[in-house]
Amino acid sequence: MKKYYIITYGCQMNVYDSHLMEYLLEKDGFKKTDDIKKADAIIVNTCAVREHAVERAISRLKSLKYMKKEKPNLRIGLTGCIPQHKKEKLLEIIPFVDFIIGPDKYKNIVSTVSGTNGTFLGFNDTEIYSDLIPARGNFPEAFVSAMRGCNNFCSYCVVPYTRGKERSRNIADILTEIKKLADTGYKRVILLGQNVNNYNYNGNRLPHLLSKVAAIDGIQRIGFLTSHPAYFPIEVIDIMKEEKKIEKYLHLPVQSGSTRILKLMKRGYTKEEYLNLINSIRNKIPDIALSTDIIVGYPTEKERDFLETLELIKSVRFDFAYMFKYSVREMTLASIFPDDVTDEIKQKRLKKLIQIQNDITKQKSFATKNKIFDVLIVEKNKKNSLESDGITVYNKRVIVKGEFNKGELVPVKINDIQGWTPIGIPHYKYGISRT
Repeated sequence: MKKYYIITYGCQMNVYDSHLMEYLLEKDGFKKTDDIKKADAIIVNTCAVREHAVERAISRLKSLKYMKKEKPNLRIGLTGCIPQHKKEKLLEIIPFVDFIIGPDKYKNIVSTVSGTNGTFLGFNDTEIYSDLIPARGNFPEAFVSAMRGCNNFCSYCVVPYTRGKERSRNIADILTEIKKLADTGYKRVILLGQNVNNYNYNGNRLPHLLSKVAAIDGIQRIGFLTSHPAYFPIEVIDIMKEEKKIEKYLHLPVQSGSTRILKLMKRGYTKEEYLNLINSIRNKIPDIALSTDIIVGYPTEKERDFLETLELIKSVRFDFAYMFKYSVREMTLASIFPDDVTDEIKQKRLKKLIQIQNDITKQKSFATKNKIFDVLIVEKNKKNSLESDGITVYNKRVIVKGEFNKGELVPVKINDIQGWTPIGIPHYKYGISRT
């Protein structure tokens, strides 16, 4: 039986896409191996959202070249967003690669791993892989695709150019996959989409989908990623508030606190509109956990624009944030703008932003002390086998004193904070009834 090994870079959708390829390969008789040296085929599934991500993936691929010399029949392939972004240029950089596959062409994975060389790129406006049910993840958690593609064309972003148009998956197929996960013991599912709040299958929107998923026995936690502030339906918050299974957590990328920069980014909202949305959400769920994405050093960003971003994060007080320096992406509208903010200034601004957000994140963590949460155990703690790692309904990772099974739901009282990670003890050890 031939063996395959997949290296995955990038977002949650890339993780799901790797599972799609696993599903197809195993259906055809291939077996997954955890030892790259035993693999008959190595697949590097990639992300192109930032230049650093591209460089990492290409560097990893180049490091595999020696294996071709030692094992001439070894198949090496590059998949994901980099192929669709860089296209045929890749063959000049990594000529030893046997096959290159874009995000809409994963159904070619079996033939290419089996011996067909070539480049398989381009978009298919109807390809949603709805007929494929990978139903796998990092037990007891799994990602499930709800939709693919993006129609927004933010001026800095390559996603519409690498993943094509927005299209939603059949609700019945989504529910079939989640039921299959529940039947095998999975407890937490995260619905995925580049703009998941735009989900629309035959007029059925995200609130309807969430209510259907919540009705599935065995699933205890439901999340969704990623939401766009310009199109966020407040009805989603109503279902989050009503349904206990749905996590009280929202990832809502702001990107900048400057309305001028947001306009250049083609984000479709102003700073004031974003803040109004946050207020509307917190009026319904006051303790909701919020995270965001922020880019510093976007073309023409002045010090006053950056200070507006700092003021916004101080005002909103996100639970955590993903923060990056702007990097030019080929094919995007912003690539024609002069990259006029020096790297030194970008780095300085990023450092300041991270410092302020980290302080807020730490304060948020300390605010959990002496509170009680139902914690879903996700794995044994890697540093201490007598402790377990878990996650709250607010998407907060915590360490639980004691050994518990994956998928077990444990009431935990937070009694310590290490760094910004809450540490807790099972609540029943205090002899206090659950609240």
